[in-house]
Amino acid sequence: MYPSFLKVITLDNCESTNTYLKSQYQILKEFSPVLVTSNQQTAGRGRDTRTWVSSRGKGLYSTFGFRLNSTDNVHLLPLTVGISVIKTLHTLCDITGTLKWPNDILFNRKKLAGILIENIFSQNEIFCIAGIGINLNHTTLDFPPHLEHKAISLKMITGRERDYRADEFNPTLAEIIFQWIEKMKIDSDQIIDIANHYVRFMISESITFHQSTTQEMMKGIFKGIHRSGGAVIELENGDSTIYYSGEIV
Repeated sequence: MYPSFLKVITLDNCESTNTYLKSQYQILKEFSPVLVTSNQQTAGRGRDTRTWVSSRGKGLYSTFGFRLNSTDNVHLLPLTVGISVIKTLHTLCDITGTLKWPNDILFNRKKLAGILIENIFSQNEIFCIAGIGINLNHTTLDFPPHLEHKAISLKMITGRERDYRADEFNPTLAEIIFQWIEKMKIDSDQIIDIANHYVRFMISESITFHQSTTQEMMKGIFKGIHRSGGAVIELENGDSTIYYSGEIV
């Protein structure tokens, strides 16, 4: 069952659950917290204008909207939601995912889930929009060619014969997300410690980093997540720099 405090909107089809929630923000903020979930998305979105494969019956497409009354820990939202997704997958499927900073959930280094955080700032509060996509029932052929060796689904991992359903996941996901958001508000160090546990498979690896602000591609060594939530990368010249936006390619 869903938490009693959560308003749930279930759609059969929409452009994207993030887009829907943003377009209805003025109305839905009065019902906060709210979950918008859809059976299909016609224009699912990832980060940096990427599309998210959103075929009917293949995945979970959900967006949570909620208020924060302080900007203190808003930068930790991608990590907090990522931790929540990993905990949900472990609770319901007994699989252990890993975190690719800042917002991808991996299994065996293949993308299983993604997160898209968008915030609306007003004078007195922040309305947070946290979109989550989980690959439930995809086969390799369901992914576009450039992703077929980089993405994975729960069904591919577990081999379960019957399809997974989003409504199996959303109630537990909602409970866990709001538990961890409350923890984020009072103990940011705990969020960083757990996030570093989930990224440990990447620490000390050579990586290529795409910096969002300058569009620059850099090579370096991933050193973990800083207490402020940024990625610590040791560049080729030996300098360690903290980045708050960008992507490990």
